Amino acid sequence: MNISTDHLDENPFPNKPSGGYEWWYFDALSKDGNWSFVIIFYQGNPFSPEYIRNIKKNSTDPDQFPAVSISIYNRNKTEFYSFVEYSADDFNWDTESDSCSVGPHSFSKSENDSQLVYSIVLNDVLPSGHSIKAELEFNSSIITKPTIDSKNPNEHHFWNLIQPKAEVSGSIEIIGKSGIQKVAFSGSGYHDHNVGLEPMKEDFKDWYWGRYHFDDSTLIYYVMNRKNEKQYKAWLISNENRKVIDEFSSVETEGFLRNMFGLRSARKITLKSGYSEVTVQAALPLDDGPFYQRFLGQAIMHKDGKVLVAEGISEYIYPENIYSQKFWPAVKMRLRFANKKPHWVQRFKMFYEWTW
Repeated sequence: MNISTDHLDENPFPNKPSGGYEWWYFDALSKDGNWSFVIIFYQGNPFSPEYIRNIKKNSTDPDQFPAVSISIYNRNKTEFYSFVEYSADDFNWDTESDSCSVGPHSFSKSENDSQLVYSIVLNDVLPSGHSIKAELEFNSSIITKPTIDSKNPNEHHFWNLIQPKAEVSGSIEIIGKSGIQKVAFSGSGYHDHNVGLEPMKEDFKDWYWGRYHFDDSTLIYYVMNRKNEKQYKAWLISNENRKVIDEFSSVETEGFLRNMFGLRSARKITLKSGYSEVTVQAALPLDDGPFYQRFLGQAIMHKDGKVLVAEGISEYIYPENIYSQKFWPAVKMRLRFANKKPHWVQRFKMFYEWTW
C-alpha cells in the first residue's frame, strides 16, 4: 500500500489498466448523532457487473465506468440511497478549477488562508420518486508536511488521506424512505482518495478500514489480508496539527459473524501500541451486502490512564464475491445505469427501498 497525505496529488490517475479503479470518498456524522452520510465518486466502478464482465475480456478502460454512490442515514437506518453508473462523457475533471463532475453531481476544492475546503453539490431524481438536493462543505487545515508517507514501487494501491478530520456543514433535502426531509447538517467528516491498478481480488483477499473522531485526535486503520501476508496500519492523528500521535503495531480481528449472504467478517478489532490500546466494535450494520459491509461503530481507547469513546464508520470488502455472478441480480437491483432503462425494482418506491 502506498499511503500519503497530499491534497495536491488528487487528479485522476492517467492510463489506469483494465481492472483498475479510482474513487474520491467523503463521509460525515452529525453532532447530534442523528444523521450520517457517505458519498463516493468513482472512475472505474469496481462494483459494476458490466465493468467486471469486460475486465474478464481484458478489453475495457476504467474511465468508461464512472459512478456516484450516495447513502444518507437517519438514526442508523438508510433514509436515502442511490448508486448510479454513467457513461465516460458524464465524467469531467477540470484541473484549473479543481473540480469534478459526474452526471448531475460534483465536488470542487479550494484553498483559503491555510484552510482546505471541498464543496459538494448533489442533485438527482430517481425513477422511484426519491430525490436529493444537497450542498455540503468539508473544511480543514491544510496538511503542509507529510503526516504519513509510505511508498512501495511494487504496490498497486494508492491511498491518500487528505482530510483525516474536517468540519462539515451544509444542507440536505431529500425525498427518502420517510418522505420529505430537510436537514441543516453540522458535524465532522473525512475525505480520502484511492487508486487501484489491478482488480481488487488480485490485490487482496479482504480489507477492513475505519475512521473514528475523538475530541483531540482521529483514529484511522486498515487491515488488508493478502494471499501470503496480513498488511495493516493504524494511526492516531492530532486534530489540531494533523501530526501522528501514535502508531499501532499490533492488530487482532475477532468476533466473526456471517450475514444473510454468507459473508463472514470480524466485528471486533483490537489495536495496540506501547502507549495505548483501542477496541473497535462494528456494532450497527448500515450496508450489509454479499461483498461489502459498512458499520456505524464505536472505538474505545485506553490511553494515559483515561478511557475515551468515539463513534465512527467501519467498512469491510471481500472482493472475490464481486466476481460471483450469482450475486449480480441483487447488485443490478441497486445499481442504476443512467443511460439505460432502469431495473423494474428501481421504478417502485417500496421495492427499491427493500434493496437498501
